[in-house]
Amino acid sequence: MAGDKKNTKVVALQNVDVFNSEGYDSIVTLCASCASFLKESYSKIKGLTEKEKEQVALFSSKIIDFRSFVTEYCDNIKNENKNTKVTYHAPCHLIRGLNVKDSPEELIKRGGYNYVRSDFEDQCCGFGGTYTVKYPEISACQLDKKLNAIEQTGAELLLTECPGCIMQLRGGVDKKNQNISVFHLAEILKSGD
Repeated sequence: MAGDKKNTKVVALQNVDVFNSEGYDSIVTLCASCASFLKESYSKIKGLTEKEKEQVALFSSKIIDFRSFVTEYCDNIKNENKNTKVTYHAPCHLIRGLNVKDSPEELIKRGGYNYVRSDFEDQCCGFGGTYTVKYPEISACQLDKKLNAIEQTGAELLLTECPGCIMQLRGGVDKKNQNISVFHLAEILKSGD
């Protein structure tokens, strides 16, 4: 994503080789940015042979983000009736890269939590990989707007599906001394037996 085309091709072909398509149906990732790149960008790598293009296409077709996988394949989410108030931040690469725009509300409720939508839920938190380093003032404004909206919900937990967003949001929450915990959606869901 940073433009290192030569090494991108090498790493992509290593991943395709390691995840040989025999014997599995899906490759689940907890990172929306990774899922977006693996699924949408691998096929755009220049200089692939026809065979490599076929292998990359097969590999990319098996990539699925965590929430989509759980929603589609996991019916036994354990509801612990915590009734904890939860809000959500939609990662850019999930909604814009993978086009996963449905709210995680039902999944959060299945986990026993009380979902409260925040303003600007689907707007960038300001992380964006190197964006926060290249444009710190803009990034800080985006984060501040996001955290103010989250604070208005009164939520105890803030969930997202991107490790980069988690770092950005946790750092902002800590800096503002807000009383909210930031977690990946995967961290609050439990499987029922």
